[in-house]
Amino acid sequence: MPTRRLTYGLISCSFLLLATGFMGYTITNKYHKAIPRSDERQLKVTLEAGYGTVTVAKGEPGTVLDADIESESSQDLTQLIDYSKRDGIGYLNISVNTDKGDREDRKSHSFKFSGFESNYWNMHFTDAVPISFDVELGLGKGDLDLTGLKVKDLNLSAGASSVYLKFDAPNKNVIEDMTIESGLSKFHGDRLCNANFNHMKFEGGVGSYILDFGGELKKEVDVDIEVGLGSLTIIIPDNIGARIIYEKNWISHIDLDHSIAEQEENNYYTSNYATAKGRMNMRVEAGFGTVKIRRE
Repeated sequence: MPTRRLTYGLISCSFLLLATGFMGYTITNKYHKAIPRSDERQLKVTLEAGYGTVTVAKGEPGTVLDADIESESSQDLTQLIDYSKRDGIGYLNISVNTDKGDREDRKSHSFKFSGFESNYWNMHFTDAVPISFDVELGLGKGDLDLTGLKVKDLNLSAGASSVYLKFDAPNKNVIEDMTIESGLSKFHGDRLCNANFNHMKFEGGVGSYILDFGGELKKEVDVDIEVGLGSLTIIIPDNIGARIIYEKNWISHIDLDHSIAEQEENNYYTSNYATAKGRMNMRVEAGFGTVKIRRE
């Protein structure tokens, strides 16, 4: 009888394990990696995430990268993080790809999420040196809080991702050209004037986009915006003077704030364009979509 009970118990446990597997329960592994800073004068970071959730924020001055990782992978993903320095510049190489041959063939310094495991990367970067970011997100979610970081360059490309980008305080570095591309995705840029750019270019494919140009602006900047089939909302604070160049067509619609008036053909101005300390020259091209421009 004891043997029979033991047999029944083993069978019951086996069915329980199979049941939990079919119900989708997975084991999440947690990893941590910190890279100390030494004599770097600047950093160049390329983030390439094919699938997963990526968060970026300010960390401690003495740490180049502090990363917390959650993944279904049983491999210690911190072993795939490489960091090198050349001529005072730090290069970050994080390739989350379990194929060794593919990793060795990759020459760029990048984050790459392979497969469709559940990956969550929470990354904090040093605020002590200027950083050039080249970010490419595929399918997933990105939460990029660049507040407090010394951002020197920013190129962001989002495929089918939901991305939130914000600058809650003025960037201490000037970004000469800031480029954002958003495909079949949802994008929200918050307080973008705090990025301290001279020129910004935004390209949207099919999706929903919000560009909030709040923040500090004490100079004249240029903004180029192109959208295909999507919904775009542009928010321009009341204290910023704006000139908007938009060529009317029958396949798209622009909804302008009542304080913005057409003074020349296809040229729309805010009443304070000539007197404002911060001015924005904005060119908008839209395909099949709706563009709303609001003042707040």
